[in-house]
Amino acid sequence: MWQGREPGIYLTWDECKAQVHGAEGARYKSFPTMEEAEKAFADGAPPIERKAKNPELRINNSDFSNEIIQDAYAVDAACSGNPGMMEYRGVDVKSGIQLFHFGPIMATNNIGEFLAIVHALALQKQQGTAYPIYSDSRNALLWIKARQCRTKLELNDKTAKAHELIARAEKWLNNNDYSEFKILKWNTDRWGEIPADFGRK
Repeated sequence: MWQGREPGIYLTWDECKAQVHGAEGARYKSFPTMEEAEKAFADGAPPIERKAKNPELRINNSDFSNEIIQDAYAVDAACSGNPGMMEYRGVDVKSGIQLFHFGPIMATNNIGEFLAIVHALALQKQQGTAYPIYSDSRNALLWIKARQCRTKLELNDKTAKAHELIARAEKWLNNNDYSEFKILKWNTDRWGEIPADFGRK
């Protein structure tokens, strides 16, 4: 955490959250290893990335925020073409702050939605948290339940990275217990676009 109440490296999201929530201009990001975190902290905060809007601000003329779990993750993917260059990300529902981002790689939107959920699960397992995870993809939710990405994406030189990540994600799902997590369908018709939406429609 570069900017917040007490800048430094925190090992869990709860510890970091206590330092950044409500702190003006807070800047922070998660990293898979301590080495990467230490390097990033020493290098200073990266350029500010566009934040997803708070769901309370994008809902059609009505406030359904009481229906939305605020202490939760929201994930989404975007793909230029299908297949095409795909990227995905996860954000904090309450603040709209981006928690992770991956891509672009050659894949499909459904693959990105699937990988984003697994990324959110694995990240929280690493951090010791268990916040609910929202996704607006019915296919991805079914694939998570089956612990298998049922894509028809052809394997070739361009898609090799996507297939490598799928295999890694499926292995994680089959080797880890994530029954404590609520993986929920975002109600787009009622609440508007999911907070992690890339805004390219």
